[in-house]
Amino acid sequence: MPNNSPLISVIITTFNVEKYIKEAIDSVLQQTIQDFELVIVDDGSSDHTTKVIESILDTRIRLIKNSVNKGRVKSLNLAFKEAKGKYITIVDGDDINVLNRFEKQLSVLENNSEIKVCGSWYKEFGFSNKIIKHSETHDVIQAKMLLGCSMTFGGSMFERKLVEDFTFDENKLHVEDYDFWARIVWNGKFYNIQEVLYHYRIHKSQVSTLYNDVQKHNDIEIKLFLYKKTGYDTTSFSDDFIKKMLYLKEYFTIEEFSLFLKWLKDIYKLNKRNKVYASQELEKVLNSIRKGLIYKIYFHSNFCGIDKKWRFQALKKLSLSELFYILKLKIKEKFKILIQKKWN
Repeated sequence: MPNNSPLISVIITTFNVEKYIKEAIDSVLQQTIQDFELVIVDDGSSDHTTKVIESILDTRIRLIKNSVNKGRVKSLNLAFKEAKGKYITIVDGDDINVLNRFEKQLSVLENNSEIKVCGSWYKEFGFSNKIIKHSETHDVIQAKMLLGCSMTFGGSMFERKLVEDFTFDENKLHVEDYDFWARIVWNGKFYNIQEVLYHYRIHKSQVSTLYNDVQKHNDIEIKLFLYKKTGYDTTSFSDDFIKKMLYLKEYFTIEEFSLFLKWLKDIYKLNKRNKVYASQELEKVLNSIRKGLIYKIYFHSNFCGIDKKWRFQALKKLSLSELFYILKLKIKEKFKILIQKKWN
């Protein structure tokens, strides 16, 4: 790497964020670590986003303008190619960094050679003030990828060498972040600092609000990719069947329910042999899936068109521990109703 290369390449992709972009850029320029370049790819904004960016006079800013809107995936691919730093860090154009975020993440990466990606907790603002507490260690983060995206893209920092050959997939539209983590989590250790270092703005025009249903559907493809790493039999457990049981938007038979429980057991056994995921962490994930499904079946009256007769017959497919789980929750539910009646 040339001596004049920055330590960090900060990447921002923008599209019509004139109201927020200055605050996002200021939270970069005011960082306690100042050895960085700021690569901004504007994706054909039709508002004054680029004018706001150009009004900020700092030689570290490199603004690249797409002549037309090409989409976030192409903008990210361009930004990654342009990055020259030892590390890359991502900031969304409507979010805000805590001013020592770069310093704290850089310290983790520079002092722990096995860690290649460093994230943190983040706090929502705008319509919410919820704090999202991502798991700390690699084994937990990796296993939780099976449930969903367990890292934050905006607010993360990672070695540029880790992604030199990486290309964002245009077929993973609106889930490109999740797909990114699912593919590179095998290339090095992940770590999340256990404090809020990033503030994530919630507003009605962001992708996660506008394309929520599309994201949920495309998430399933990424989960299939991750589950298949255990080597389960894709003939006995077809993609269509697994997608149906993970998405849970339509009626399924008792036989399908039983087959899905078998699939979860097979995943666990295969993983113990193949050592793809940390066994203890995978067991927790699979238990949460199984218990979550059983809870929906027996405690959500309108779930997937399932009736009382179906529920009764399905009891025969459950293990003793699963039957005990249902009984315990039923007793807890009855007790709660009794308490409410007493106080009313």
